[in-house]
Amino acid sequence: MAVAPSGAFEGISYSDTLPLAFIEGAVPDAARLAGLNADNFQLLIADASLDEARVPTSESKGDDDSQVLEDLHRLEHKVNVLIQLVAKLVAREQSMPDATAWRLYATGVEWQSAVAPAAPGTDGQVLLYVSRQFPQPLRLPGKIQAPRHDAAGAWQAFAFEGLSVAVTEGLERLIFRHHRRAVAGVRTHPRD
Repeated sequence: MAVAPSGAFEGISYSDTLPLAFIEGAVPDAARLAGLNADNFQLLIADASLDEARVPTSESKGDDDSQVLEDLHRLEHKVNVLIQLVAKLVAREQSMPDATAWRLYATGVEWQSAVAPAAPGTDGQVLLYVSRQFPQPLRLPGKIQAPRHDAAGAWQAFAFEGLSVAVTEGLERLIFRHHRRAVAGVRTHPRD
């Protein structure tokens, strides 16, 4: 969790180290952009559903509702195991970009890089993997921005273009979910 430094994107961010790649090329036309947005939206929904953790209740009331909840929890666990197995097979079969430190904002992403992938103003797509459980990338079109330097090093900035409202809201929810989790972690593990 972080708040954007001056000169960078606005708002809270989700920071991680997962595969990221930049592919230079024109922003897709309207029809391809609509398909890209639909794919990104589905991936964000899948990530959110995998990220939800239901905790089974320890109280066994013996009624039909608690039995149904226990059955659903067992089924969900089995589905999660299958998803993890399939994800490992997919990751083994496809070439994934290198893991890179990045910060995701609703309007863009920045990643640590000693060398800029292209000049500011260059169009392209960032392939961003946001889930360890589901190795499929978000394909986010946009434009390279001027690099930024801070105490952590050099950061390449990339501003999104052409994202649908649904995808932007999905990114905001993803970022907030991780922000909330980071805040909860700080509260449960205060620094000494």
